[in-house]
Amino acid sequence: MHTMFTVEESNLICIFAGESRNEAIGDIERALPYLEDTDMAELSGRVIGKLRDMTDEEFGQLELTEAE
Repeated sequence: MHTMFTVEESNLICIFAGESRNEAIGDIERALPYLEDTDMAELSGRVIGKLRDMTDEEFGQLELTEAE
């Protein structure tokens, strides 16, 4: 399975990406209660779903570069 991330999703992962997929999921989940922007909350939810659907190996192969 090859999960595709949008530029916005990739940027969010870059902000929260830790050593592992589970760490990234946990970091994003901990931030959710503090998000006042509904679009950002929806984006975060989509990213969490995609991260949960992929394997640790797939996450390790991601080439994430934060776009400006």
